[in-house]
This record gives sequence, structure tokens and C-alpha cells, in this order.
Amino acid sequence: MIINNLILAFIISFIFFAIYVEINPSMTNIWYRVNSEGVKTIQLDNLLYLMSGPLRYTFYWFPNYWDINYFIHLIIAFVIIEQIKNK
Repeated sequence: MIINNLILAFIISFIFFAIYVEINPSMTNIWYRVNSEGVKTIQLDNLLYLMSGPLRYTFYWFPNYWDINYFIHLIIAFVIIEQIKNK
């Protein structure tokens, strides 16, 4: 049961995080951006690089950067799912 909740949390937090960083006025153009040919394309490698940032840089773990820390989104999604499923 916990594994199912964790998989669901991964999916929900990935979607929420991807949308958030793209529409956040201080970020934008992370994964949907103009390529070298001038065409708007989806570039998931940029999103994956941002998502793995907390594994490389410690500043992502400071509260000021929690909004762009994927693992914080994942933890919050998992806790919410656990709370909903336990009721």
C-alpha cells in the first residue's frame, strides 16, 4: 500500500512541480522553451536537471528554495496522500 502511495506521490509531484516551475514568473522556460531553430519545444532534460539539483547543491534545502526543490514537493504529496488514504 505504501509503495502505491509513493508511486502516486511521484506522479502527482512531478506534474505539479513541472507546471509550477514553468508558470512561476521568476523561473519560466525550464522545459518548454525555444530551441536553437526558434521553435518552442519540450525539453525534459532541463526539468530533470532542475529536479536533481537538491542532490548536487545544498542551498536547495534552505527554506527559501523549497518551492523549487522537487523532493520537498514529493514529501508533501506523499504525506497528503497518506493522510487522505488513512481516513
